Amino acid sequence: MLFSRRRNNRPISFQDNDRGLVLYRYGSATEDLPLTSGSLILVAPGQHIFLMKGNELADVWDQGSYRLSPEMFPRLADTGAFRDRPNSPLEADLYYVSTEPITERKWATRTPALVQEAGQVYRVRAYGTYDFRVHDVFSFILDVFTDRGLKNTYEVVNFLNTRVAGAFTATVSEMSLPVLEIINHPGEISGLVKEKANRSLVGTGIEFINVLIEGTSLPD
Repeated sequence: MLFSRRRNNRPISFQDNDRGLVLYRYGSATEDLPLTSGSLILVAPGQHIFLMKGNELADVWDQGSYRLSPEMFPRLADTGAFRDRPNSPLEADLYYVSTEPITERKWATRTPALVQEAGQVYRVRAYGTYDFRVHDVFSFILDVFTDRGLKNTYEVVNFLNTRVAGAFTATVSEMSLPVLEIINHPGEISGLVKEKANRSLVGTGIEFINVLIEGTSLPD
């Protein structure tokens, strides 16, 4: 990751070299100085920014360069985030959202799926990976960030982990396949899990691009 703040007229920018962050609050890492009025913000392709004053959403912008001023950010100005003095600290939080695919996140069932077969109940566990992306930034901000209160990538990914694991549990519990079929055909089940998991994300602005079951097991 590389964060830089305007110093000697250098603009604020955010670069996620590992391409693993979907949501980041400016100033959470190695920032030396606070965000100030008059700062120039660069938003790269595949990024959006939004500003919050308390619990109030001010402005949302996509790719481009923006000078932090009342004229450029009128909604933010209405919240009183700008002070009268030039270059004064901005009384608001700046967030970056990535719309690039986030890949190979790991998931696993916390509780097993219960599968009935021949009068017995089998407890099936599974694990794997998934890829996802934010396809609707406004829905993401309103639903995931504001309503659900998920404020960073770690919290968002934990939320998605539960969606995939829950979709697996529901899918195999509803199927009438023998347990060995479930264990031996993870590819076919992966597609069904992805569909169910995406249905659970309607309205969040997030979608699963791929869901992969890498292994299943029957606890002793």
